[in-house]
Amino acid sequence: MNKFVTALSVITVFGFGLASAQDADPALVEQARLLAEPRSQATFVRQCTVEPARFPGLGEGVAAVPTKLFDNLYYVGRTDVGAWVIQTSDGLVLIDTLYTPEDAELIVAGGLRKLGLDPANLKVVFVTHFHGDHAGGVPYFQKQGVRVMLSESDWSQLGGAPDADSIAHDGEVITVGDTTFTVVLTPGHTPGAISLIFPVFENGEQHKAVIMELSPRGGIDVHREAVAGIEHLAEFTAREGVDVALHPHEMIFDPVARDFILSASTRTAGSANPLVIGKESMQRFANMVGACWNARITTMAAVQK
Repeated sequence: MNKFVTALSVITVFGFGLASAQDADPALVEQARLLAEPRSQATFVRQCTVEPARFPGLGEGVAAVPTKLFDNLYYVGRTDVGAWVIQTSDGLVLIDTLYTPEDAELIVAGGLRKLGLDPANLKVVFVTHFHGDHAGGVPYFQKQGVRVMLSESDWSQLGGAPDADSIAHDGEVITVGDTTFTVVLTPGHTPGAISLIFPVFENGEQHKAVIMELSPRGGIDVHREAVAGIEHLAEFTAREGVDVALHPHEMIFDPVARDFILSASTRTAGSANPLVIGKESMQRFANMVGACWNARITTMAAVQK
């Protein structure tokens, strides 16, 4: 084997039609491969590629069918980017707002109404990061008087936080009615990207879900921050027993989850919920991602020599 395993080789092995990119450290790629499970192969390929190609379909999505994923979790997003609503005993909580105020009004608020939920009951809107496909609908909810929360760093990219209560802090627990949301800072994709941990219920049985922001954008320092961030998140997910892993762009990260989200409205009563992956798989996923990013770091460092 050559000194480096090319990203193209990795991609070819698993049948993904992405373009080739720089090489990644073979030992760390192999470590990540051994941690990857069948449904996390797309994430393995993308995160172990130093410069992953743009994924087909991003930015080209349409409104998905609003659907119920768990007893208290609903999807009101697009086919290429997500928006989730959690029902609590004291109103609704939204995570991410799609591309535009029009998306927020027509797809998110409109989707809630189709599900029999009242958008006027929204209490908090969490935004995972400041990019337009996630934060574009923020102005709509601000006009409705809903509390919108981002990290302080990402608020700075949107003109600054309107008040102290709008800033999401690392490790902070926000309680809405009977539901708690744990904020975990996971920088890399943006300096202040956050992941969120909260309970979901399946036929009354509690699980713990995480919606996590991944994919570092930048050089070695950004990737080192991201590695520290995924390790930080793994500590939280282990402690809280997270067994449901979600991502704002499921089309990239988990095709099984994507297919379920887009077809859950036709789910057979009593069938297993494929979004429940188990605590061990959650930790393996986090470790796999960290190994991939360390492989990128090794490669970037070699290029700089």
